[in-house]
Amino acid sequence: AATGSYTVSDGIGLPIAAVTQSPVFDKVNVQLVTPLLASKVYTITASGITDCVGNTIATKNSARVGLSEVADSLDIVINEVLFNPPPSGSDYVEIYNRSNKIIDLKQSYIANRATNGAISSITQISTNNYLLFPQDFMVLTPDPAFVKATYITQNTDAFITTNLPSLNDDKSSVLILNAQGSITDELTYSDKWHFKLLDNTEGVALERIDFNGPTQSADNWHSAATSAGYGTPAYKNSQYRVNDGVQGEVKLSPEIVSPDNDGQDDFATIDYNFPEPGYVASITIFDATGRRVRYLQRNALCGTTGSFRWDGLGEKNQALAIGVYIVYTEVFNLKGKTKQFKIPIVLARRN
Repeated sequence: AATGSYTVSDGIGLPIAAVTQSPVFDKVNVQLVTPLLASKVYTITASGITDCVGNTIATKNSARVGLSEVADSLDIVINEVLFNPPPSGSDYVEIYNRSNKIIDLKQSYIANRATNGAISSITQISTNNYLLFPQDFMVLTPDPAFVKATYITQNTDAFITTNLPSLNDDKSSVLILNAQGSITDELTYSDKWHFKLLDNTEGVALERIDFNGPTQSADNWHSAATSAGYGTPAYKNSQYRVNDGVQGEVKLSPEIVSPDNDGQDDFATIDYNFPEPGYVASITIFDATGRRVRYLQRNALCGTTGSFRWDGLGEKNQALAIGVYIVYTEVFNLKGKTKQFKIPIVLARRN
């Protein structure tokens, strides 16, 4: 292969050697003068490539490249899970690279836990080198064609055909491991985490709300929105919200919530920010007449920052009447510091 047919961005330039790999000759090894830097994404561009008889294969083609690194804890996180597909469909697990590393999925594995708690059904995610770049999504499924035909996806290339471990319809676990067998992320889900007013959760994916929130927290997961077709494989979740580092003590967003699973303001988030750890919070929802409709949290131990979620439903997971409600939060610590917060919120229905 001609070295002039390839160039690498960011000042790396032309390779000093480009050798095609036999016997198929569909891959080329290029040797560079300047070494690549870790955690940096480069672009390699190929032009004027011909086959063995001189036919031009592509006038110009480019791809991202970089040095792969080992995935540590929470570099890759589980971001979306479809564990109860239609009878003719298949499960999928979406992962997200929240780190600045370039991670080779050939060096990563997916697994579950057996009934005795042991890690089981360990499966290599990809048998070929497959780079997962920072802030990229990847969907793992045994049947990409089904997922692409059933759900809207904005990146049809972000799929890897993978034999997933067993994902039960009611509850199960899914783990991502690195090449050393260390757990990168682990989720033990339950079908009870779905939106309570959904009559049928078959074909509905569970979406992670916040990349940086805890994986093993029901409050950080929600059913994919109806408006998104109940799943968002390979792109940002319909229920995604970012923890924007709310300053202050206790704040509520949004001010109007409409719990209809349409992907717009389906739940309220109560963010807290305390000067020190050790605070305990109790949160109660009252209607406009002062009648208690929901005990949201009772003596919940808080960190310095964090959040709770209200799905807009009553104590028995029933739909509530539209109107104004009060989110009453009372916090205290063992030093005797106490404070109360009363924040109004409007419960609405969309037409």
